[in-house]
Amino acid sequence: MNRPGLYNETKVGDIIEIFRELKPVSLIVAGDSYIYFGDLNPLLESVSDSLVGGGYAAFTLEDVDAVSATSLNITKPGWRWMLTPSGRFAHNKEYVKTLGGKHSLHTMYYEHLDGFRYENGVPVRGHIFVMKKMVEQEL
Repeated sequence: MNRPGLYNETKVGDIIEIFRELKPVSLIVAGDSYIYFGDLNPLLESVSDSLVGGGYAAFTLEDVDAVSATSLNITKPGWRWMLTPSGRFAHNKEYVKTLGGKHSLHTMYYEHLDGFRYENGVPVRGHIFVMKKMVEQEL
C-alpha cells in the first residue's frame, strides 16, 4: 500500500548521531531496531541526550529463550546481553532498566513478550520498554 506523505523526512546513518542531530525530541519509538546493539550504554546515552525532559522512548528488545535464561541466571548472574545465533543481541531486563536509570530514563512500563515476532516459525521472546526522561525535579 502506498502511503504518500507518511514521513516528513528520512534519515540514513548512525542512529546515535541522528538522535543527537534531531534533538530535542519528545518521543522516540523503535521496534526491532536496538537488537543490533550489544552494549546499550552509548545508545541510551544518546536517547536521553536527545529527549526533552518528560519525553518518552518506547522500544522492543529480544530476550533469550527460556532454557538459556535459566542457564545464564545460574552461570552468569547479572548477565547484560548475549549475541544470539541469529546475529542479533538479546538483553537482560534488569540491565536495560538499570542502564536507563543511569541516563535519567525511568521505566514507566515494561512487558515481557513471548512470540512478539516469529523466526523460521519459532516464536521469539522479547521485551517492550517505555521510558520517560526525568526532569530535574523528578531526579
